[in-house]
Amino acid sequence: MIKKMFAVGFFLFFSFSYGFATNENLPDSDNNASEIIEQFSRIMTLYDIRSEQVMTVCRENGTIRQYRLKIMTSGKDKVFAEIIAPKQFNGRQFLRLGDTVWAYFPGVSSSLQGQAERRVKTAIRVSGKEKFMGGDFNNNDLLRLNLLEDYIPKIVEDLPDQYVLELKGKTMSITYPTVRMWVRKGDFQPIKTEYYSLSDDLIKSVFYQDYRDFGEGFIRPGMLEMKSAVLPKVKTFLEIIYLTRNAKNPAKRFRKTNLGR
Repeated sequence: MIKKMFAVGFFLFFSFSYGFATNENLPDSDNNASEIIEQFSRIMTLYDIRSEQVMTVCRENGTIRQYRLKIMTSGKDKVFAEIIAPKQFNGRQFLRLGDTVWAYFPGVSSSLQGQAERRVKTAIRVSGKEKFMGGDFNNNDLLRLNLLEDYIPKIVEDLPDQYVLELKGKTMSITYPTVRMWVRKGDFQPIKTEYYSLSDDLIKSVFYQDYRDFGEGFIRPGMLEMKSAVLPKVKTFLEIIYLTRNAKNPAKRFRKTNLGR
């Protein structure tokens, strides 16, 4: 169960690192707000990249755990990641194909039907309902968080240096009925995102920090901080160590049958 929770937590946080899906057909209501989100998504959504990142998880009991990850993407719906440190987690791999996430853990195996004596390592499909380390985050956050498809946006504050947007969910089935975003004027860099419950209680916040040039004038946050409003001591940091765009990643890395190889 803990292994599944880690997989869910990683891919949830990956979704914040690489942004949200965009929709070419902008809604008619409040086109200005929709265009701001579109510009924001162009910065945060990265296709065909190769990256190394460090995720630091601060738990409620005061312990801290750090993971070093290699990440590759192909197009907009394929993600491969592998833990390379610490040693006890080395070799764990994760693969997202569309709306399905698979996790592979060295040493985990399953019996083949009719061949009970033969054991093979296998990937585990991660449920959208699984939570990360007992926290508030589940895999549905990643699978259904599409700002322009699932929400109706509007600008609620037009400040001298930033926009504040409020996004209301179109249906009751989405994870967060309300999302509020702070976006810088001029370059549309994200500042902060807040996620609210149906009763308008704050669930969590994501803060974007350390804006860097990752090559050829491409600037985006190099550090993200996720803070839980429900568990104040729980927070997660994600730092991008390096990032290469337009990478020609091998197609075999995005096949479920190649997990663990």
